[in-house]
This record gives sequence, structure tokens and C-alpha cells, in this order.
Amino acid sequence: MKYLVTLLILFSANTMATRFEIINSCKSTPIFSTVVTDSYQSVGELSLNVLAQNNIPTLASDYGISQIYNSPIGLDAMEVLSDTMMRSHGWCYSVDGMLPEVLMNEFTLTGSEKVIAWFMGYSTYIGNPMTGEAIWEGQCIPSYSLETAPFPDQCN
Repeated sequence: MKYLVTLLILFSANTMATRFEIINSCKSTPIFSTVVTDSYQSVGELSLNVLAQNNIPTLASDYGISQIYNSPIGLDAMEVLSDTMMRSHGWCYSVDGMLPEVLMNEFTLTGSEKVIAWFMGYSTYIGNPMTGEAIWEGQCIPSYSLETAPFPDQCN
């Protein structure tokens, strides 16, 4: 009996669980959250499986996610701020609060990840009409951090 209890404690201590979240584009709270106990090779494999298993409307490939819950995509995901500035929004992911700079199918999971979160993020385009030069500033800055929600119809 002592052996069985020890085995159960060891087994439960080695069981990895990852929380998978989709964050609201207007505030930092999840609009979907589940715990994943199965083993997956990559963030992409895990994400596509969770989305499919939970019938979450999405537009995705092995490389990334373009749309979740009918979020804006393409030109609808652009905010024109002025003649020389705009924001481009799209889905980004974080692993335990870190922003990997690789496609979702390229991020290999170790099994020790605690939270994988998908959120709408943006980058800002700034053009200089005098020189024709332009830069993209920022990458995957959470859209919910903006003072005014860029897509208020997506707010719950």
C-alpha cells in the first residue's frame, strides 16, 4: 500500500498541465480558457487541436492564426491614424508570458509550459512623406492596452 501511495504522488507530480487562453481584444481577461493535459510537439499543434476540439471559429494554418471568433482580418484589421501612421492588428501568442519570435509550428513544447495565451496585438507603421522612408514600431503589443478599443464590436 505504501508503494502504491508513493507511486500515485510521483505520478501526479509529473503530470503536466498547460492552461490555453484566448484573451479579449479589449481587456486583458480571457474569453476562453481550458487546461490541456495531452502532449503536443508545438504551440501550433496544440493550438489547432484545442480550437478544433472546442469548435472555436478560426482561420488558421500550420504557421499561424489569422482570425479567432470572427475577429477583423486583412484591411479590416488596420487602423488608419493619420496620413503617415497606421496600426496593423493580428493574433499573437505568448508562452509563460514570453513572446516567441517564431511561427507557432516552430515553437517546440517541452511539457513544462504553464500558460499559452493568444491575444490580438499590433504594430505601428510610421511613414515619412518627405523621404519615403517608413518603419514598423513595436511587435505584438496587446490591443487591449490601447486607451480606446480599436474594434469595439469585438468587446464582450
